[in-house]
Amino acid sequence: MNELKLRSLDTSALLVFHTLADEGSVGRTAQRLGMTQSAVSHALNRLRGLWNDPLFVRSGGRMEPTQKALGLAPGIAAALNELDVLLRQERAFDPETDRRRFVIGMSDYAAAVFLPGLIDRSANNMDRITFLVRHTSRAAGFEMLDRGEVECLVGSFPTAPKRLRQLSLFRDRFVCAVSAGNPLASGALTLDRYLSARHVHVSLAGEPTGYADRFLKRAGHSRDVALTLGHFLVLPHVLTASSLVATEPLSVVEPFVDMYDLRLTDPPFETDDFAFSCVWRGRSDGDPGLAWLVSVLKSLAQTSAPGGGSFGS
Repeated sequence: MNELKLRSLDTSALLVFHTLADEGSVGRTAQRLGMTQSAVSHALNRLRGLWNDPLFVRSGGRMEPTQKALGLAPGIAAALNELDVLLRQERAFDPETDRRRFVIGMSDYAAAVFLPGLIDRSANNMDRITFLVRHTSRAAGFEMLDRGEVECLVGSFPTAPKRLRQLSLFRDRFVCAVSAGNPLASGALTLDRYLSARHVHVSLAGEPTGYADRFLKRAGHSRDVALTLGHFLVLPHVLTASSLVATEPLSVVEPFVDMYDLRLTDPPFETDDFAFSCVWRGRSDGDPGLAWLVSVLKSLAQTSAPGGGSFGS
């Protein structure tokens, strides 16, 4: 342990580093931390001396991290999180009096399912409780947790490693969605009609195939994917403006059925349902604020879990 360097380090300087990396501005960092810009600059200078590196340099109106700072950022975020957990242990979280910003990793799909209810539950406490949502995916989520970039993940994730905790919120299933004006909205959606249509597919990672293609492949079929999207919330606009068919989770499309006049039905082939879960670091188990957030998400899942709709006859 380098005791000399540890004595020269303080948590306020680490907070300045972490916040400046997020904000890219000395002024916004000072405002967020309740410090003067001069105090932020002094803290940054101490860190520059400690690591013998500029850490942040001005570029195009922003303070951009150097390569050294990029390497330090995950460790500093994790260290601050550990200190935060230590300070919160043995003390219940009270949303009526405590201040907290929760950093949650979600896709736009998960955000559409949970954020309206989460904001509604916190409406009376928004001067104290705020949320920062960072876009994530199945591929990137666990690494974001490990780097301390988010406190928890909400969405559809594979089985988490043992170092993480995972709570199933509800199970979702796949449905086919088309616009009311699509010829496929009339009559039963048979496998032949499905395979003769053109399809739209959502992949956050930009992959040209997904679950529906895997389900079809095991039955010896394939579909014609005309469009791959990187965002779920663009999907209802595309369906309304085209004759494409989407095969996506019910909770993605169900909220838009009335707004975009969509029609839903079960796929004409066998599919698997899947778990929608919350994932967090095991070392955060002692954080009462996170425990409160998880309990709210669990409660919302009981009321936000998708129902169903149909088209055809």
